[in-house]
Amino acid sequence: MGSSAAAVLLCVALSVVAAASAEPQPRFITMEALKATEPSSSRKLMVGFPAGFCPVQFDEKKQITKIANKCRGQEVPLPSCCEAFRSVACPYSALLDDVTNGCSVDLLMKIHDFCRMPAGYFAMCGDSTVGLSCPVS
Repeated sequence: MGSSAAAVLLCVALSVVAAASAEPQPRFITMEALKATEPSSSRKLMVGFPAGFCPVQFDEKKQITKIANKCRGQEVPLPSCCEAFRSVACPYSALLDDVTNGCSVDLLMKIHDFCRMPAGYFAMCGDSTVGLSCPVS
């Protein structure tokens, strides 16, 4: 009976460790991606896409207008501006962080062109040393 109790205890301990490691990890859009201003010279091939090609077409009417409505005219982004940017950018955090595919440059250039935001503007929204945190989904 002692060995079966030890086996049950071991199984419970392993289950707790497995459950803790299975929790979603926080996602970030890195400072490098937030400060991207031109395509990287060291591009890599994405599976199914040409080098340097972003597979997402950011929609100026829907996505960029959402940011413009909250950010235009501000020297320093207010929390509502950062939230608007976060809501548009975070669903694409993995693509934006791969600075070799051009997605971060594409998004930031469209925002710059449409909203007249200076380069590096959204880096001020960073809420950690890593960059801008995104909600865990």
